This record gives sequence, C-alpha cells and structure tokens, in this order.
Amino acid sequence: MRVVARRYSGSFSRSGPQPEIRIGLSAIVFLLLCFVISCSNSSSSHPMFSNANLKGNFTYTLSGTSYGSGGGPYQESGTFIADGNGNITDGIDDFIQNSTVSSNPITGSYTVNNNGNVTMTLNSSRGQVQFAMTILSTSSLYLIEYDSFATGSGVALQQNPAAFSAAPTGTFVFRLHSSVANSAAQGSVSSVGQMILQQGAITGTEDVVRDGVPGATSILGVMTSPDTNGRGTVELNDGAGNESNYIYYVVDSNILKFLETDSGTLGGGRADQQSAGPFSNASLQGGLSFRGRGDTLTSSFGANSLGEFISDGNGNITGGSYDAVQDGNAAANVPLTGSYAVDSTGRAAITLNPQGMSPISLIVWMVNSSSGLLMVNSANLSVVGRIDQQQETSFSAASLKGNFAFYMFGTESQGAPSVNKVGVLTFDGSSQVTFNDYFVDLGGQTARKGPASGTYSVSSDGRVVSFTVGGDHTQILYLISDGSASLIVGTSGSELAGSIAQQTASSGAIPPD
Repeated sequence: MRVVARRYSGSFSRSGPQPEIRIGLSAIVFLLLCFVISCSNSSSSHPMFSNANLKGNFTYTLSGTSYGSGGGPYQESGTFIADGNGNITDGIDDFIQNSTVSSNPITGSYTVNNNGNVTMTLNSSRGQVQFAMTILSTSSLYLIEYDSFATGSGVALQQNPAAFSAAPTGTFVFRLHSSVANSAAQGSVSSVGQMILQQGAITGTEDVVRDGVPGATSILGVMTSPDTNGRGTVELNDGAGNESNYIYYVVDSNILKFLETDSGTLGGGRADQQSAGPFSNASLQGGLSFRGRGDTLTSSFGANSLGEFISDGNGNITGGSYDAVQDGNAAANVPLTGSYAVDSTGRAAITLNPQGMSPISLIVWMVNSSSGLLMVNSANLSVVGRIDQQQETSFSAASLKGNFAFYMFGTESQGAPSVNKVGVLTFDGSSQVTFNDYFVDLGGQTARKGPASGTYSVSSDGRVVSFTVGGDHTQILYLISDGSASLIVGTSGSELAGSIAQQTASSGAIPPD
C-alpha cells in the first residue's frame, strides 16, 4: 500500500468569387478549423459544464454552525435526485442540532455554471437552504451552505440505485467520529475498524479513543435494508456496553456514509468495502500521503495535519515530512522516520517520529492495497482521517496544471466565526496559481469572490506550498496524484483544512471524504 432550528423556519429565477477571394476563403476555413481543434483540445483539459453534468441520485454530508435563536453546531446528511435540467425532483434531508433529529422531504432547483460552480436551493417544510457547490466530476462535488442562516461544508457523491435493493453485504473498513456539541475532546469518540455485514447483522472489531482513553473492542450491530433513497439505520454496540445509532446512506456497493443520531452528540463517518487481503508489511510500501482532522483537549476541530512518508515493505518508515496546526500552533515540513506492522486483516499500527516532536501513533485499517482509514491513537486527541498511496514517485510544479475544484472549512483564527469556501482554482504547471471563482460563507455573511492570484512550488515528495495574495495566505498541500491533494492553511492560529481535485467531465476516480 503505497499508501460537521438553525434554519429560518418562516416563509421563506453574386457572382462567383475571383481567384484571390477563393484563396482568402480557404485561409479563413483553415483558421476556423484550427480554432475548432484548439477549442476542442482546450475543453478536454478544462471541461465546460452545464446542468446536464449534475444528474441522478446523490447523497450529501456536511457539518457547521448555525446562527440566531437556537443556533450552534449542526450535522446534516441527505439525498437528492437531480434531473439534469436544473430541478431537484425528490430527496430527504436529515438535520441534527441540539439533540433533535429532523427528517424532511425536499425538492429544489440548481444552476451549473460552465466552470463547474453550482448554486442549489433546497425546499422543505423546515424552510429553504442554499448550497454552493463545485463539480469535481459527474459523480462528486464539494459543497458549502451558502446563506445567512448557517455556514457548513461537506461533499456530495452520486449514488447507484441498483445498490438499494438489499442491506449491504461484505467486509467493510469504517471510520467514525463524534463530539459533544460546544465541547472539545472531552466526550469525543473516534474509532476505526472492520465490520462484516451479512443479512442485516454486523460483527467486527474496532480501535477507539473514547473520552480520551484509547482501546480496542469487539462490535455487534444490526442494519436495516435501505429505502428508495438508499437510506437505512444502524445500531452498533461495543464490548464495553456502549451503543451508537446512525442513519446510513448507500453510495454504491462499496461505500456507505453515516450520520449519528444519538442525543447530545454530533458525528458521522464512512465505510469502504475491503479488498486485496490478506495483508502483510509488504502491503504498505512506497510513498503514502496522510491527513487527519479532529478535536484537541481544548478545541473542537483544533487539530489539522498532513504529511507523507516512505515505507520499505519490511516495517520501516525511511523518511517523510509532516505539517500540522494544533491549537493554533503550526509545525512546518518536519522530517520524520518511523516503523509499522500490518496484520493479515489489514490492521496497521504505525509510529511516526517527527524530528524534535513526540511520536505519533496511528491505527490504519487498510481498505485495499492503495488506501486506508486512520485514527490517531492518543489520549490527547480525537482525530480521524485517511491514507492514500501516492501515484507518482516524484512530483514537480508541472504535476499541478489545469482547473481544480477546492473547498476549505474551519476558522481563520481561534475563536473566529466559522468560514467555508468552495470554488475553482487554476495551476499553470509552472509557478502561478489563481483562485478564479469561489464562494465564501463567513459566519453567515456570504460573498462570491475571485480572481485572487499567487504562486506555488512543489517538492519531489508531493508537498506543495502555495501563497495567495488577498486569500488564505500559505496553503500546504500533499499530493496523492497529479489530480488530487489534501490541504491545510499552515499559518499559526489557523484552523482551516480542505481538499482539491482536478475537474473532469467524467466519473471521478477517488471519492472525496
């Protein structure tokens, strides 16, 4: 394996040409042909989008903060059906805030701009919600809530209705995180593990950090079959007697998304069908990009980290680098080494040793030979994330070229209002980056911005440093491939993270978290 009652609930588009003229017409035809060919080549690398590029069943997840009476943190998931003509014809929205679960049918409308930016309005009995989205591909989008009532961020993934016919079956790797609203890591729960799904029954094992105490336990549970929206329920019980309840959403036969419905908590996660076992140390080999996000003892979502390491297939991490902002303290490009051990089930225990810092213990459950879901195994953090095989052995500035979708979420400084951004940026393959067109929701104040230009540089290990004038100044990215990367804003005090992915008019290869 190279390896988040917030809505406003009130009432809420001649004669024949001479020879010399014939020569002129031929030249014009030639120029027109060149123009057509040029446009064709350009559109293949810079897709032009329309409403038709958003069509089918989708499931979405987002989290954030709402404002006004009864506001505060919320978690939200749901489904919608887009008809390819700008209409949301059906769906359901599940919204959780202040220990209340509200599920409402939705309809709506949307408009896709030719650069892939999308504005969407969802209507339900609770009121009207505005989303701003950016298309990564015809099967995946980044999104933020874009109205005065709340600010939140997440993703939307296209569903396969053929997978709605029965409860999911198979061996899945899962990652879950929940926190107590308005608190830090006290009360938070992070877990990663393996579950076997068979005819609605769940068995398995998990590594967990619960209330600051790391451990491991067995799990048992039950799962209902999905409804016509690809939506069902899950009850999980661990060996210590803790019960957790979720709504789950089918993406396809390989991916499930979760929304926790327990009183007093906000949380969710995902499960990916496992393949390519049995595993061994040799399964974890080459360059790997990793990222994590979660709670510290003093701040909800106060920990953001990225990095890359090289594993030798024999249990050794021979090199790498690490970037993080934790409780406002930034660590930049810290060299690291380490060790790891992978068992036959795909559970990997990894120790990273960043230079001059305390060791970092990770538990990774491998989805396949190129990706896995992770948890930081620490009493001081409640952090989950993922790890992916880097698809190049060496990167350069030319690795980043073309139009990319991006989103960022968090706060620009500790204690500041939540900020969420989504839009389109361009890398020129040399040194220039431009945030062309993007949406911002800062504490319920919305704006559409761009362009904002800057520079970027790429190290051979896939670490990217981007500086943008007029934007979030120093963005740190770690490339998974030429077309995707995770990011944090590497500035002391910042709590901003996110992702980028190159836009394509076809189905996406790597579904975003």
